[in-house]
Amino acid sequence: MTRSSSYRNWIATALAHAFLADAAQAGGRSAEALHARAVQCMGEDAPWLRALAASIATEFSRRRDAHTVPTLSAWLCELPQLDDAFDPEREHPRVRRLLLRPARMVRAPCALEGLRLPRWDTPADLAAWLGVPLERLEWLVGRAQDFRETQAGRTRSAHYHPLLKAKRSGGLRLIEIPKPALKQVQQKLLSGLLDAIPTHESVHGFVRGRSAISHAREHAGRAVVIAFDLRDFFNSIGVARVRALWRTLGYAEGVAEALARLTTTRTPLAVRERLVEAGGIDFMAAKRLASRHLPQGAPTSPALANLCAFGLDLRLDGLAWRFGAHYSRYADDIVFSGPRELAARSRNLQAWVEAIVRAEGFTLHPGKTRRMRAHHRQQVTGVVVNERPNVARDAYDRLRARLHSCAASGCDAETWMQLQGQVGWACQLVAASRAEKLQRMLAAVPVRR
Repeated sequence: MTRSSSYRNWIATALAHAFLADAAQAGGRSAEALHARAVQCMGEDAPWLRALAASIATEFSRRRDAHTVPTLSAWLCELPQLDDAFDPEREHPRVRRLLLRPARMVRAPCALEGLRLPRWDTPADLAAWLGVPLERLEWLVGRAQDFRETQAGRTRSAHYHPLLKAKRSGGLRLIEIPKPALKQVQQKLLSGLLDAIPTHESVHGFVRGRSAISHAREHAGRAVVIAFDLRDFFNSIGVARVRALWRTLGYAEGVAEALARLTTTRTPLAVRERLVEAGGIDFMAAKRLASRHLPQGAPTSPALANLCAFGLDLRLDGLAWRFGAHYSRYADDIVFSGPRELAARSRNLQAWVEAIVRAEGFTLHPGKTRRMRAHHRQQVTGVVVNERPNVARDAYDRLRARLHSCAASGCDAETWMQLQGQVGWACQLVAASRAEKLQRMLAAVPVRR
């Protein structure tokens, strides 16, 4: 028997079921309990079972609640203790009994234990919480769409509207907007679950109480500011990482799979081809879009992206501490700032950032790294941070000119709403006298009905 044989995998899968059965009960992970369940599974107390159970007990103590049946089965297949079961001088092992237990949610790890997360043991529990029939949930999960890319699937998605928007730098940007039925489910998952899970303290994008301004404020008045940009931030996060996040929160395998599929999608072939033609993406980016990924445009994607990037933020924050710098992230915008000495070490810092970003499954945009010293304009997410957060002078002048033009000729309701947003943004940053002037100019703009 080889390690990759289907029979060996079958034995490992049956034993994985046995080892995980009752593992959450008191004493269920001890070597004695694991050995007893293995004996029940195999129908005999073979000599190799005790050594195998001891190895599993050590693994469970080291990685509590980390394994599912597939992962534990794959791990068992690689154990040398399982080789003894296929000794040519002995009869090959046979499974006598499958030990199966109902799926159940386990406790979340470490600091997440205190969170009051909804309890879903099975997809039926999830469907009931969402207020949809189980058949409707199965349709939204879209499992059948992944078997092959049908002719219809080449041009459209069952649950998303693709929107292509022109980038200032050239090419097209893909926004995948969920259709109403799926969007309603995702909004409920966001408000009823994801909003309760804390993100890393250095994250300012899509977090209640933080913003692009709070992100910029972290770097105001620093001698050196170094900014990096993550390439295809949302699309770089695949379904495996999203599924692992749901598993980390304690959800059973079936529920984690359903949640992962509810919050990810595949981009139709025709859309991928259009993006490649426009020069917006390369071959590798198109390949990522062909697999399930976080869609930019879904209400759940920002929160899930922040949680999936927790390891990235943790490591980059530690790196900043080693360099005597400050670190924060707003979506795909990564910024470090510090004293003048940081400029001399910026190449070293960049090498470390590139290595960490790559190790965490992301990619830096090669043309968007910026090193800004205090005697030049330092700008973070559109905010000037040389002394304090402020609006760039040219941006302020353009806004005043637009308000003056609209005051003379009027504007429609949509344009007025845009102006209101721009004035509201600027008023958070400029001096009080300038803020009052902008508000007076906005009030003088007539709106055409």
